[in-house]
Amino acid sequence: MVAIEKNREGILKMRVTHYDRQAIVFLVEELEPFEGWSQGSFRVRLVAGTCDCGLFQSLHYPCRHALAACAVVSIKWAPYVHPVYRQEVVFKVYEMEFPPIPDEAVWPE
Repeated sequence: MVAIEKNREGILKMRVTHYDRQAIVFLVEELEPFEGWSQGSFRVRLVAGTCDCGLFQSLHYPCRHALAACAVVSIKWAPYVHPVYRQEVVFKVYEMEFPPIPDEAVWPE
């Protein structure tokens, strides 16, 4: 996934300062601005799929803060990607038949 690879570029400019492995809550600090984002600390909740930056919960795949959290405790990030992004799910769309659209002249008013 291109977006994940792009997010991984930024994790070298971050530091995970606190984490609770039981609750899977992390505090990730930006060490320098990255692509227009200001420095700061972001709480990541992996199980809940949320980050203070808002991208994890809105895009449904790990933001760079979540990727940094996964990296520091050596866990895989793939389980935190929403199933809608999986190739087999995308291809299921084409299993359905799409009826042809009639000419606009016969549409009901």
